[in-house]
Amino acid sequence: MNISRTAVHRPVATTMVFLIVIVLGIMGFYYLPIDLLPQIEYPRLAIRTHYPNVGPEEIEKIITDRVENAIASVPNIEKIRSSSEEGRSTVSIEFAQGTNIDEASNDVRAALDRIRDDFPPEVESPRLWKFDPDNFPVVILGAKSAMGMERLTRILEREISHRFEQLPGVGSVDVWGGVYREIQVRLKRDRLASSRLSATDVQQALTRENITLPGGDMREGLSDMYVRTRGEYQSLDEIASTIITIVDGKAIRIRDVAEVIDGYQDINRLVQIDGQPMVRMGIRKQSGTNTVAVAYEARKVMAKINEERDDLELLMVIDQSEFIQNSINNVQKSAIWGGMLAIFILYVFLRNGSTTFIIAVSIPISIIATFGLLYFNDLTLNQMSFGGLALGIGLIVDNAIVVLENIVRLRENGRDLTESALVGTSQVTGAIIASTLTTCVIFLPVVFMHTISGMLFQELALVVVFALACSLLIATSLVPMLSSRFLTIGKKAKSDSGKKEAHTGTWFHKVENSYSRLLAGAVHHRRIVFAVTGILLVITFFLWPLIPVELAPQTDADEIEVELEMAQGTNIAIVNEYLFALERIVKEATPMDQVKHVTIEMHPGDAQVELSLKNANERTIDSFIIADNIRKSIEGKIPGAELRVQAQSGLWMLRRLFGSGGGEAIQMELRGYDLDIADQIAHEIIAIMQKVPEIKDTRVSRREGRPEQNLIIDREKIADLGLSVSDVARVIQTNIGGTQAGVYREGGEEFPIVVRLQPKDRLSTLDLENVSIRTDAGRILPVSSVVHTLRRRSPTDIQRLDGQRVTYITANLQSGAALVDVVDKVRQELRNFPLPAGFSIFYSGEYEEQQKAQQDFLLSIFMAIILIYMVMAAQFE
Repeated sequence: MNISRTAVHRPVATTMVFLIVIVLGIMGFYYLPIDLLPQIEYPRLAIRTHYPNVGPEEIEKIITDRVENAIASVPNIEKIRSSSEEGRSTVSIEFAQGTNIDEASNDVRAALDRIRDDFPPEVESPRLWKFDPDNFPVVILGAKSAMGMERLTRILEREISHRFEQLPGVGSVDVWGGVYREIQVRLKRDRLASSRLSATDVQQALTRENITLPGGDMREGLSDMYVRTRGEYQSLDEIASTIITIVDGKAIRIRDVAEVIDGYQDINRLVQIDGQPMVRMGIRKQSGTNTVAVAYEARKVMAKINEERDDLELLMVIDQSEFIQNSINNVQKSAIWGGMLAIFILYVFLRNGSTTFIIAVSIPISIIATFGLLYFNDLTLNQMSFGGLALGIGLIVDNAIVVLENIVRLRENGRDLTESALVGTSQVTGAIIASTLTTCVIFLPVVFMHTISGMLFQELALVVVFALACSLLIATSLVPMLSSRFLTIGKKAKSDSGKKEAHTGTWFHKVENSYSRLLAGAVHHRRIVFAVTGILLVITFFLWPLIPVELAPQTDADEIEVELEMAQGTNIAIVNEYLFALERIVKEATPMDQVKHVTIEMHPGDAQVELSLKNANERTIDSFIIADNIRKSIEGKIPGAELRVQAQSGLWMLRRLFGSGGGEAIQMELRGYDLDIADQIAHEIIAIMQKVPEIKDTRVSRREGRPEQNLIIDREKIADLGLSVSDVARVIQTNIGGTQAGVYREGGEEFPIVVRLQPKDRLSTLDLENVSIRTDAGRILPVSSVVHTLRRRSPTDIQRLDGQRVTYITANLQSGAALVDVVDKVRQELRNFPLPAGFSIFYSGEYEEQQKAQQDFLLSIFMAIILIYMVMAAQFE
């Protein structure tokens, strides 16, 4: 069946077909998810295992080693990264691209089941989850109120968060930076000693007396009645009245040796937004859902809550959809302006309204049809797909122009409209099919790239192919049909003189004549043309390595983060003092009219100042320039703290995917077992790297360890006393860190009951002589009689890669610097650096991915050239 003939002879049917295509395309566009990047399945799994109150070295030995050895036999694993820190082991597994992640999950889960019994009983069951970049919050809200932080936190967790969780597309809602209620039993050390009691006695009494147990079923007449023994505490007074023991007929109660306080958990995270204490809420979307739609619905709910309630106020702090929407709008505008410019240029050259109209109709229909293909192929609207459309607009008009120009030529030569449309289309159909195929095969090899960067470009390639396929269909059906009905060009004079008269004096004729002379000269001087072409080709090969190369361009993401780091474990009150000085300097260095919100977040040992900037199109200063000004202003101003400034790039997620989890441009792996030597080498390398002017924000991943006092238990002594290691450890934990002794229920909520020394006893230097333990025989002994102490600094964490300990060295680049060039300079600076035996340096992260991508793209270019030759050979036989 000849599609052109059918289209021309059945114009109504052709019109209806394309109207159906338009309707489907518009509906597809409406339902297409909108995101920053294409949806890619990342074949990664993570295993997290908790072992409370155990140091990093013990975590590495007891948990991480066993987990890594167990999963080593799982097929298709490329890398195993792990982090052992206090109380937690995290093992991340990277599989080869194309691995079925569900099957891999089953294999990993089976491997973990085989070693579950090898762990100590206190170790929690390992949890396995899939890596998903959609798991980062798309919206972060701040909440403030005059009611008090504890009550605000409860309202957010019990009421407000549920409003957002009910929205379509929302995966979860997290609340952090709040204050949490805790029932505190504050022990008085002197009272315990005089009563000859230990902290364990108090804890056991609370656990024993705060219980509800089922009694079973009891028959009463013809029915059964369920019996329940309710012994849970109903008030704080009941807790204080709990009897610990009876001595000489006198009951010793909790209130005799402790004070029961309705208080709050220790604050380890403080949040301020625009100078006011607030609680933050992060809204995460479900995988594959529309980021922009989720954020839009969240904004509507936020506005409704603010309208309904006068006891709290919600504030939008970060909205990832704004950057996504702005980025896509920019590409959309470029595509629209490109299409309009193409139509204008066509009119200038064709100088006919009907021909321009036909081309102008074909462009939007091709694009709308492409949206339909995107929808039916489960793709998304993102920067890559819109980039493909912008690229495709310049290509999709080519087929229509070739067909229309040939139809016009035949019409000018005297044929009628229908014959011109049919013959003109058939004459060039083979040529435009070959032309379209040669363009498509250029992008075809990209589909077979298996690096993350390659998969990102797959969507761009598919969109271009879809657009070209649609343009080919339109050029061979809709264009001839419209030409047979609406073309207004008539027959042209046949004489050469008439033709000359029609064009004499026009600028187009001058251009045409100039091109004809140039073409004739090139044909008559073939050797010169070949020589010049060869010279230009050689020059190109020499200039190619000089072009700066980067994998992901820096884009303004409207956010700047200033990090403050101090010694691990530094009290949050001390951190607050340093942060106050830092905030003042940052605000002085920042044009505040460019800023929407300033968010401060504090933890023991570190803090962040986050500047949420106005949208890039509303600002007069680039975020990278603001960040550079801040960096210069804070340099050397906060002694005793490490400072880093980073303007977030719109594609920061890619760097997290490529590397060890951070968003830095340069990531180096220093592999070697001894952590102390590794830290020393890392800081020496940083000193050398800082000689490279394009480098900034250098950092060693492992911070200085926190001071630690290890209590070594004498196993023989405690065995003679009838005690266990667990008995001694729990007594020490209760006296210093506190131990949970059940929960207190009120109003449908649970609050932990924590037994701990009162602050004045707790905050003094640990005196083991005053910490007592009761033996099985009833003797009260100081803990110091069964332990000896060892003071040291423990590592904050131990990171490994494929079973080998690794220290990460990271840095950012000055604006405009190319990653490959900077890495080459760093290599040059480190070429004579003496590494001890057993240590090695590898460049990873974005640089490693860039090298893989470069190999893939070179292979794709080679394959594209071969495929183009094959298509041309088939065309010309």
